[in-house]
Amino acid sequence: MSSSVTINRVLEEIEQLDPDDRIYIHRILSSRLIETERERIAERARDAEKNYSLGQVRSGSVHDLMSELND
Repeated sequence: MSSSVTINRVLEEIEQLDPDDRIYIHRILSSRLIETERERIAERARDAEKNYSLGQVRSGSVHDLMSELND
């Protein structure tokens, strides 16, 4: 997006559209945000699997964790 375009300006332009077009924009943005979040979650899962396979994770109880934090 160009640096001259601001969120406020985009919102003002959207306000000029008829309600059906605004609903359509909402649906598109919602779908894209959901997909972005899915990609973010998938990346975190890949990182977790990689760390697990490299042995860089530990398991234990809450008590174990608290003991380690207090050491």
